[in-house]
Amino acid sequence: MESAVAKALDSPVGEFLRARRRQVRPEQHGLVPGGGRQVAGLRRDEVALLAGISTDYYTRLEQGRERHPSARVVDALSAALLLDRASARYLREITASGAAGTGARPDADGIGAARLGAVRSLLDSVAVPAIVVNRRLDVIAANALGEVLHEGLEHRGNYARMVFLSPGAREFFTDWPALAVCVVAALRASAGPAADSVRLEHLVGELAVRSEVFGTAWARHDVHEKSFDRKRFRHPLVGPVEFDQHVLELPGSDGHRIWAYHPADRATEEALLSFASFATLSDPAPADRG
Repeated sequence: MESAVAKALDSPVGEFLRARRRQVRPEQHGLVPGGGRQVAGLRRDEVALLAGISTDYYTRLEQGRERHPSARVVDALSAALLLDRASARYLREITASGAAGTGARPDADGIGAARLGAVRSLLDSVAVPAIVVNRRLDVIAANALGEVLHEGLEHRGNYARMVFLSPGAREFFTDWPALAVCVVAALRASAGPAADSVRLEHLVGELAVRSEVFGTAWARHDVHEKSFDRKRFRHPLVGPVEFDQHVLELPGSDGHRIWAYHPADRATEEALLSFASFATLSDPAPADRG
């Protein structure tokens, strides 16, 4: 599993193209599958035909020997692979990163201490649970309600670790199977060209080794850009709750996002009052930021 992850991180464009090619059936493009096919999904020559490029050129892209596809080729490949808007944007990002020769984004969090303090003040003024995550889904700030929302879970310093490695996560997150797939796709989308950064590589390697579900989902190269979602929790303090999660990107940051959770029903509104009581009794310091 580790070697597969390292390979994926070392050649993001080739790995992405291979993974997504396997997910497209010939019939989706009106092609006759034929008998004796040795690959799942499309063959390389079929992708090349659909994208209007030579099979040799496409093969060089998958093998990492060609790193400078034009915008037209990237758009054609997106159409051939039936990519949605988020996945097509991701492909543009990783090919542009390689073409520019800039490599990965630096590992710095990309937000200064002064601005982080201002963001924390903003979170504290919000009357709903809220957290701030960076591109690696590290939780770099949370208001008191946001801390109580994830009460009882471990690995709360990183949302992906919390979902995949916390012993009680499958019971806590009511829709855990769907959430797990969503978290992996969101991690890949937010990482973008930084998919080969050292800290992200360590995170992906750790999760792939310790969670078969994560490793399988990461290998699919699915991409998901989250702006709104419905979240259901089985909270240890108040029981079942349901929130509308709103995602807001911080302008001028390196992909930092605020996740705010608004009650989706009356029962959750009432539970939120209990959250406020628990928050005043709790230690304001995060329970686990590592």
